[in-house]
Amino acid sequence: MVAGRTNEPRTVTITTTSGSAAVTAAAGTFERSDAGRTVTGAGIQAGTTILSVQSATAATLSLAASASGARSVALGAAPASALGFTGWSPESEAEADSHDLASRNAGEPIVDRPANATTQAGYRTVTRS
Repeated sequence: MVAGRTNEPRTVTITTTSGSAAVTAAAGTFERSDAGRTVTGAGIQAGTTILSVQSATAATLSLAASASGARSVALGAAPASALGFTGWSPESEAEADSHDLASRNAGEPIVDRPANATTQAGYRTVTRS
């Protein structure tokens, strides 16, 4: 996974304390864009999300854990608003170049750039007196 570039679900190991919403994990487990992701697994209440991320090793859940100890949990897809984009984002320059070329050859819009057929960019002329 490339940090900040994907909203794909992933599995991580966290340490919980029963009755507490605070969780810890190994270095590099969390990133700011994880806020809002669903969290599912043993000892995690249904409907729990990551409320906030304090660091790469610490986060706060929206609901307290129901069990203590290290556990593997699934972090669901991040909401697009947390990542600041929607749609496809290339994971490498080679992927971006190949998709860009393939899209242009097919006459399709490039999907990692905004396209809005109803709003046209324009220039404004300013006259100074």
